Amino acid sequence: GYLPQTSAEASFAIQLGDNLSPSYGPLLIRTTMPDFSRLAEATVSTLEMFEWNKVTLIYEDMEFSNAIIPYLTDALVNKDIQLSHKIAIPTFPEDFQILEKLEVLMSSQSEVFVVHMSSNLASRLFVAANKEGMMGKGFAWLVTDGLSNFVDTMDPIAIGSMKGVIGLRPYIPKTTALKNFRTRYKRISSMKQNKAATKLNLLGLWLYDIVWGFGMTVERIGNANSGFLKEMNGRTWLIGILNPSFRGISGILDLVNRQFQPSVFEIFNITGKRNRVIGHWTNGQGISKNNNSTSRNTPRILQAEEPTRAKWTIGVPSKKGFTEFVNIQSGNKSNDDELPGFSIEVFRKVWDLALPSTTSYEFVNIDGTYDDLCCRVKYQEIHAAVGDISIVASRTNCVDFTLPYLETGVAMLIKVRHNGPKDMWIFLKPLSWDLWLVIIAICIFIGIVVRVLERRENTEFNGSARKQLSTILMFPCQSVAIPQ
Repeated sequence: GYLPQTSAEASFAIQLGDNLSPSYGPLLIRTTMPDFSRLAEATVSTLEMFEWNKVTLIYEDMEFSNAIIPYLTDALVNKDIQLSHKIAIPTFPEDFQILEKLEVLMSSQSEVFVVHMSSNLASRLFVAANKEGMMGKGFAWLVTDGLSNFVDTMDPIAIGSMKGVIGLRPYIPKTTALKNFRTRYKRISSMKQNKAATKLNLLGLWLYDIVWGFGMTVERIGNANSGFLKEMNGRTWLIGILNPSFRGISGILDLVNRQFQPSVFEIFNITGKRNRVIGHWTNGQGISKNNNSTSRNTPRILQAEEPTRAKWTIGVPSKKGFTEFVNIQSGNKSNDDELPGFSIEVFRKVWDLALPSTTSYEFVNIDGTYDDLCCRVKYQEIHAAVGDISIVASRTNCVDFTLPYLETGVAMLIKVRHNGPKDMWIFLKPLSWDLWLVIIAICIFIGIVVRVLERRENTEFNGSARKQLSTILMFPCQSVAIPQ
């Protein structure tokens, strides 16, 4: 579980590799965690406690950091927690490289981050994240023991940027022996004017306990055997320190198969000068409360406070006329219960199934075209868009569409009248009164013209005025009925 903090440490550790495994050295005792299985289980249990079902892993791009990925992935799958992104950061990145990684995280709209890296790199990461506004409300950070073990010795500027971060590290009981040891160590360090050694981390306490355990083993076996110094060998020392487990200043050292196996992890909240313990994870039991215990060494779970989540802004297109998909007034905001529409109903069901109840959202009306609505999502003006938005090639450059729930198409609606006239005179329906008057006027005009042209040759136009008027009126009709 220990991450190298410098390049020299990393190079040395890589050269040793698996040669430090007890299987290669029969007299070797490994005081760091042999694998990340328990750390991964404790990390995922913490995520489950806060009801975070979607996380992003940020890790240092080196062999020791990569080792946690398979363990963490399996643990997340078992708890049905989604690992949305994995971001690897080089061990010695430039400032712009860290900013590029943070921009990727912001564009992905990630909210919960698990950080597994050395304290040197993590200090730069959190300072940059604080400047980018990613350490406030709406974001949650959880750091593993690779960083948590060194929180007490980190730079004050970095600690100030990490307020609100959740940490996870092996649990050390707060005993009188530990307090007295820290006091003595600090006094001796100040006398030697060694400022770099004024604070002890967890690994230093483990190393002290192992050396102290060897000393106690020599004393115990030596008192029981007068010929101890002559007959003592490495295997005798090993048996003596492994049986039984002993208590040091860091707690009970349980060496399983000559490997240190911490069974309890401390979950704490970084608040500045003092870290607030909010819970403990125990192997085989998970995270549990122990309110009835009065022992100062027994872990006790306090009610954890969940970071405030940012409210999602959901864009809804402004529509007139057909409002069955969405129906929102221009320029208004609406909550989940007030906005009707088929698309909104589908969105509500998916939201309730995919996201926890603590995540909230609001609908915002967006005036403009559907292309403008999609572009607002791309430029992070809104988090998502809901409505009858057609899936076209140009819009896929801006947003990712869900699976379609309706087919795209064009239809024409025609009003049907079932009670229209059905008699033989229906052909006269298009003839309006204006049209009838025009027809009558034309007939009279034609009759007058014919009478003027043919009155000398046609005897039908002779006679009294009454007869001539009737001929003028009847002539157009006769011409149509009896053509000549």
